[in-house]
Amino acid sequence: MRKQLLLITACFCLMPFVKGQDDIIMTLGNEKVTKAEFERIYHKNNSSVVYDNKTPREYLDLFINFKLKVMEAKAQGYDTMSSFINELGGYRDQLAKPYLRDKEQDEQMLKETYRRIATEVNASHIAVKVAFTTASPADTLEAYNKILALRNRILKGESFEDIAVANSDDPSAKNNKGNLGWFSAFRMVYAFEDAAYKTPVGQISMPVKTRYGYHIIRTNAFRPALGDILLANIMMRVRPSADSAAHQAGMEKINKCYSLLQQGESFADVARKYSEDDASAKNGGKMRWLSSGELPPEIEEVVFALDSGEYTEPMKSEYGYHIFQVLGKRPVKSFEEMKSNLEERIAQDERQKNTEAIFVDKLKKEYGFTEYPENVAALISLIDTSLYESKWDPSLKGELIDPVFTIGDRDYTQMDLGLYIKAGRKYTKKETIESIGKRKYDDFVKEMVLQYEKDRLDQKYPEFRYLMEEYHDGILLFNITDDMVWSKAVKDTLGLQQYYNLHKNNYKWQTRADVSKYSTKDSSLEAKIVQFAPQRSSRNWTPKQFNALVCGQDTLPCVEVADLKVEKGSDPVVDSMEWKKGTLKAYKEKDKTAVVCINGILKPQTKLLKEARGLVTADYQNELEKAWIKELRLKYPVVIDEKVFETIK
Repeated sequence: MRKQLLLITACFCLMPFVKGQDDIIMTLGNEKVTKAEFERIYHKNNSSVVYDNKTPREYLDLFINFKLKVMEAKAQGYDTMSSFINELGGYRDQLAKPYLRDKEQDEQMLKETYRRIATEVNASHIAVKVAFTTASPADTLEAYNKILALRNRILKGESFEDIAVANSDDPSAKNNKGNLGWFSAFRMVYAFEDAAYKTPVGQISMPVKTRYGYHIIRTNAFRPALGDILLANIMMRVRPSADSAAHQAGMEKINKCYSLLQQGESFADVARKYSEDDASAKNGGKMRWLSSGELPPEIEEVVFALDSGEYTEPMKSEYGYHIFQVLGKRPVKSFEEMKSNLEERIAQDERQKNTEAIFVDKLKKEYGFTEYPENVAALISLIDTSLYESKWDPSLKGELIDPVFTIGDRDYTQMDLGLYIKAGRKYTKKETIESIGKRKYDDFVKEMVLQYEKDRLDQKYPEFRYLMEEYHDGILLFNITDDMVWSKAVKDTLGLQQYYNLHKNNYKWQTRADVSKYSTKDSSLEAKIVQFAPQRSSRNWTPKQFNALVCGQDTLPCVEVADLKVEKGSDPVVDSMEWKKGTLKAYKEKDKTAVVCINGILKPQTKLLKEARGLVTADYQNELEKAWIKELRLKYPVVIDEKVFETIK
């Protein structure tokens, strides 16, 4: 019920502010309601294309009752309760999320990512490892100078491949000479991917920083993405370090499989019998769909050139020896087809941080962000190794009142930063104190800039302000109505009984049939059920006794028995029978044989409270609400300005 109520009150149809919309349309007690507010809420609740919409006059009482209940909730302090504050805060966090993004930048990132999925890049790189979290500034500078020097040597004419083999910290460079093959979006860390796509073909990038260290990248070529391929695989597993005998044995086995295929045996049968790839062998060698770039280049080039159903000659990889069969191919999906999936992947990828950083920079410019590096450095210099043991406390280091940055009209001091660092997760000695300080400062800046924007959403975006007002009032409305009406009717058992006693004639059973339904999976028992069913009610046999008659010596019941009282129109089978004591009907019900017997006809009678509790409770709630509304209208007199009201459109 809460969810439904909040949905009803939390979606605005915003109306432009024009002359006259600040006119007072009504006064409720001491609270004035403008024409703009009434129109906004009226149009929002009367914009359905499914249900009949109300005229302003028809909607008036609903609006007044809503406002009176919210006013009473405030008067009783519901809006000061911690539960209310926490719930509203949770909704605010959710509603604020779309406003704390740069939609234009997000859309650009989405389209850029799709373009990169549709167009692959072939690139080579040289890496110089740096563990940035533990490296000293001197070590970081040394690594940067080293990668820059390697770049300069290449620009002066030395071979990229020779330098990669001799100097790259990427172990694979010894074999691939730095060439990473073809890849597209999400295959590399974003900074690396971005540089590869942005570097012109044949040129060398400036040093690129990733979490692994520094890289220089040479972009070799671009091509349209090959799409996805579905392969089956027959493999003989041989480790790269295995001796020549093992390799010879692997080659002989794969050649035998190839010979069987050539003789006409099906690929799936050969894979199931001989493949040493356990994951795919049981499925006839069938693998998952693979995108271009996921296979070794020498294999990818061959399989993508084949048609569906064709298979390769024996091939070697780092895992052993293979034969691949092409089962299917599919092109890259359209942007619209991939959009939803791309949005999810981007949200979990480093590129999300990139768009967020651009948005934060935008806000910094908008609000006049100023930082004081010297004060940040001074604070970091006060952090000692007790931080690793979660014992460092900035409050023991003096007042720390100097600002570390300013955003808009807010100053954040060294103490604010220190407390933020202290509150962070447990730190490990794998990261230097200086690295922790700088990283947490950057995090603190980002969080506070976004918080500053979040606190101003009501001022910047009227639709957000109205939405928050609606959630605010919707939660209050639910909470007080629950206490005054819904839960009260359930808990007030004496009041419910009294209401039932006064209105019991409103809750009557119509003419009913007293029936018994017998169900069994053994159709041969139908005759016995028909024989004994009419006697059961007069002899008061229990279901257990009835089963003893029908099932003989069986220890388990062979017949399910259900005793029911059925009103006309509520059961198609009973409705189709003659309503007379002793009437029987046998029929099939899925895999069971069913027999229905009418034991008697019951005249109309008043329902007991326990039989009508749901209906009585609902009616009692309506009674409580009417009385409450009457009380509220006396407490908060309602005055309508008819002249203003008549201008509502």
